[in-house]
Amino acid sequence: MSDQKLAGKVAVVSGAGSGMGLATVRALAEEGATVYALDVSQDKLDQEFRDGSATPIKADISDSAAVKEVFKQVEEDHGKLDILVNAAGVAMPTREANERVDAINHTMIEAAKKGETYNPEFFEDISDEEFDRAIRINLHGTFYMIRSAVPLLKKAGGGAITNFASVAGLVSLPMPAYYPASKAAIVGMTRSSAGELAPFNIRVNALAPAGINTALLKQSGDEHVQALLAMQPLKRVADPEEIAQTLVFLSSDAGAHYTGQILSPSGGAFLA
Repeated sequence: MSDQKLAGKVAVVSGAGSGMGLATVRALAEEGATVYALDVSQDKLDQEFRDGSATPIKADISDSAAVKEVFKQVEEDHGKLDILVNAAGVAMPTREANERVDAINHTMIEAAKKGETYNPEFFEDISDEEFDRAIRINLHGTFYMIRSAVPLLKKAGGGAITNFASVAGLVSLPMPAYYPASKAAIVGMTRSSAGELAPFNIRVNALAPAGINTALLKQSGDEHVQALLAMQPLKRVADPEEIAQTLVFLSSDAGAHYTGQILSPSGGAFLA
């Protein structure tokens, strides 16, 4: 008898090419799950899953038709789904937006060093295209994934969905509105779908992390990381592998009585 927590389970993970999504794929596979790893980057998929530890699928989750094709393949291969992890998302929808926000954050940090007050302004510089792209990927994409997964989860007799929200959707942080708006919406969708799907033994939870030790965070620079840490009691960022172990818990029988919950691995930045 296998002592793996997820032996015989079928899982789909989006955003699987890097960061927390990649760590989650690795953790689920190590516990015996058959994992479909989705990412918009074929290069990342080829690099990370050449070992055959997961089935890589290039897919843009903001494309409803593409999402449907993913789950059609899962159904043809296995006839069911047990685990869905919606890790795909964007903080800044374009390179220009990222550079603009980085410059504002740098100015804010420099002002703080001098004991000066700097009030960042984002709203007037957000384009329609930036707002739409962030919402389309973060919110619409998560919705498309859940909608396509539900019939297969019902066929399995139940299962677990975990969505990625963010601490930015729970607290007041000055940043471009599209990101906290999309993540707060995921919180609402998580709670609503948890109520709807509970009679089918499908559990739906969300994670709302703060700073995680990923390549994206490192690009922001050490001063930005230190500014984030100043807002939380635990003065370190979490590793993606730590978050992945939470996903294993929520996806396994050990987390069988958790649904509609928003767990925030944020070092205490958010206290519910």
